[in-house]
Amino acid sequence: MQRLGFIAVLLASSPAAADLRPQVQADLGLTVINAGYEQPIGEHWALQIEGGIFGTYFLPWFELGDDVTGINGGTRVTWFARSSGRGPYVAPYLRVSRVKGEDPDAQDGGEHTGFGIAAGVFVGWAFGLTDRIDLRIGAGAQYIYLDAPPLGASTPFVALDLVVGYRL
Repeated sequence: MQRLGFIAVLLASSPAAADLRPQVQADLGLTVINAGYEQPIGEHWALQIEGGIFGTYFLPWFELGDDVTGINGGTRVTWFARSSGRGPYVAPYLRVSRVKGEDPDAQDGGEHTGFGIAAGVFVGWAFGLTDRIDLRIGAGAQYIYLDAPPLGASTPFVALDLVVGYRL
């Protein structure tokens, strides 16, 4: 119980920033490893653009689609409950990907290419680890659509958010 109290005090005493500031970010979500840039667009709002690697390694585990990888670009708008950019947040997003994957049923392991779209929303908490470094942890829901015939997917799925940001 003392550990929980210590963690609560540590989180409550996270360094506070006066206002939202631009950030460079590493987005390490369930489907992506992306680099991004986020710009404040209002007292409680920020707009991010990002790009990197996309993958759906987990979809075959649940028989919801195929395993594909590729490159992606995306954007997200984040609303922060506090003007500091720390604390609760909500972030809808959209990502578009160029994907490829191997057909597991093909005898020659044929590779197929196509595109993918992932759209969803995160709800989470932004922690201030230092004056300049933020950590966002969230969860939500997403819709994944893949079109790389005969590979594909069209399914809702859980969304996990992990973003490390450096305030400029």
